[in-house]
Amino acid sequence: MKDIFYKLPKEFLQRLIEIYPQNYNNILNTFLSKKLTTFRINYLKTDLANLKETLKKENLSYKELQFPKGAFVLKDGLSKLQTTSVYNNGLIYVQNVSSMLPVILLEPKDGEKILDLCASPGAKTTQLASLAKNSEIIAIEKIRIRYYKLLTNLKIQGTTNVKPYLLDGIFVRKKFPEYFDKILLDTPCSAEARFLLHDPHTYKYWRIEKIYEMSHKQKKLIQSAFFALKEGGILVYSTCTFSPEENEEVIDWFINKFKDKLEVLPIELNLSNVMSGLTYWEGKKFSKECSLTKRIIPNDFMEGFFVAKIRKISS
Repeated sequence: MKDIFYKLPKEFLQRLIEIYPQNYNNILNTFLSKKLTTFRINYLKTDLANLKETLKKENLSYKELQFPKGAFVLKDGLSKLQTTSVYNNGLIYVQNVSSMLPVILLEPKDGEKILDLCASPGAKTTQLASLAKNSEIIAIEKIRIRYYKLLTNLKIQGTTNVKPYLLDGIFVRKKFPEYFDKILLDTPCSAEARFLLHDPHTYKYWRIEKIYEMSHKQKKLIQSAFFALKEGGILVYSTCTFSPEENEEVIDWFINKFKDKLEVLPIELNLSNVMSGLTYWEGKKFSKECSLTKRIIPNDFMEGFFVAKIRKISS
């Protein structure tokens, strides 16, 4: 291991090699530089054929991904993209590909009532609106400055079916009891997958206590989401962190709390950088259903991510 990696917290590195013994060195290398810029189409304002024609006219160099559909890797710099009409008119949304996956797994459809529980800055909210133009989408954000960032992005992207609320997500169970067909909970987390060695601000805050604090909040949010979900409804839970305490352990706690009221659904992703969720961590055995969750292994254009898909089978 290169000496430079010892800038990262020692305990974090020890945990990382236990979580990813086969991928440890490759994951370390992803902390050396920023991910390549990726973006997705906004179907509210254009279609794929017209978008690619406009990208050509703007003289932008890109690679179109086979999965997810409508996603692109930018070969030019972000600064060039930000001067174009496709960016400034909201025909696209700059978003990491891993961040697009929870919405794709939720499979939003027209006519559904959908909740984005921790919505700002709006990447996933606007993705939901783009894919399900005639659905009812509620977007919740509790931090005022982030809420206004969400409003700005909703306007730029041309959404008309999103109703934003400045509200703590733990209260959604009371405001919208058993209301939603589908809920996305991309929860606040310790954001370990966003560490960058050249930017100490991305990792200097890291403490094991921070992980425990976030896990406690995540459990309150996922419980609130469950009570806001209709019987038969689908919940997708996701994070951009590696720690099992914020990922599989939260799902294990959730399974044990609601027992026969839910089922963890299998996840199919047409990607090579995916592994099954852990069923064991630091002496604790998780429910076997945790193996149905997925971990996205980071690469040069995808962040590390965790996703779980759950159906509510009874109230």
